[in-house]
Amino acid sequence: MDHLRLNLFLFFLLFSFSYGETVIKLKRYIETEKSDLNLSQIADIKTENKRFLEFLSGINVVKNLKPGKKITLTKEDIKNILKKNYVDPNSVKITGDRITLKRKEVIISRQTLEEKVKEYLNKKYKNIYIQSIDLNLKPFKSSSEYTIKIKERSKTSSRLYLTAFIIWKDKKKKINISVKYRQMVNAPVPKKDLLRGQIIKEEDIEIKKVPAQRGIITNKEVLLGAVVRTTLKKGKPVKPSMIIPDYPVKRRNYVKVIYDRNGIKIEITGIALENGIKGQIIKVKNQSTGKILPCKVIGKDTVLYVGGL
Repeated sequence: MDHLRLNLFLFFLLFSFSYGETVIKLKRYIETEKSDLNLSQIADIKTENKRFLEFLSGINVVKNLKPGKKITLTKEDIKNILKKNYVDPNSVKITGDRITLKRKEVIISRQTLEEKVKEYLNKKYKNIYIQSIDLNLKPFKSSSEYTIKIKERSKTSSRLYLTAFIIWKDKKKKINISVKYRQMVNAPVPKKDLLRGQIIKEEDIEIKKVPAQRGIITNKEVLLGAVVRTTLKKGKPVKPSMIIPDYPVKRRNYVKVIYDRNGIKIEITGIALENGIKGQIIKVKNQSTGKILPCKVIGKDTVLYVGGL
């Protein structure tokens, strides 16, 4: 691979005529978990030539830095590294006198694993809210870089059961994990705090994903025109007890009942037996016959008969 990079770079030198100014600005201090570092990781590189930038960025400057160890690279060290990679140090501008590098001790903790679990679940499931993650892991040091692989074992309506494999060198650690979650749903929520007595308007609410919970309002029409009973907090889902709905059809009121089937349209008068919002199916009593009719609320004091013949 190094020979291929070198050959490509030499080809680039032979057939590129305009390099522009190249500046390598050394950073002052880096703390990293990596054992090997390239030039682009310890310095900001600027050059007009993209191929030259790619070559410089990939030059290895540190190999096998041990956990907890600290080293310093000077400007002269960088010049020597450039020479070894067939780059004339005089053709570039190096700023900064030195950089100190420290490799962090690799500590694998509960937090480390929780972050990986969240990353895995957020990628796999777009509509869940993680409530808690249960796992048993005592922090331990690793003398080398590691990988974490996560496998899903099973899933219920409220829990996910996972297994995590922590792998380093020739070792492997297995951790069983239980995740409690809620499904996310789309629901209308206030764009700002709404105070008691306010009438809720279209511009006051927006649709957002929120954790599913019993009793929250998911139909925007329920909120529109309703009066706030208790203060509604910005971004929080609303429950029916928090508002006084503006029902277009109110219980015990007279309503117009429309029958519209197969080109036949009939209107009669009925009495609403329950409150209803637009789109809701309610019971209406035929004023003439006393028969109970299932009807859909379609407007102010207006319903559509939806039962059978």
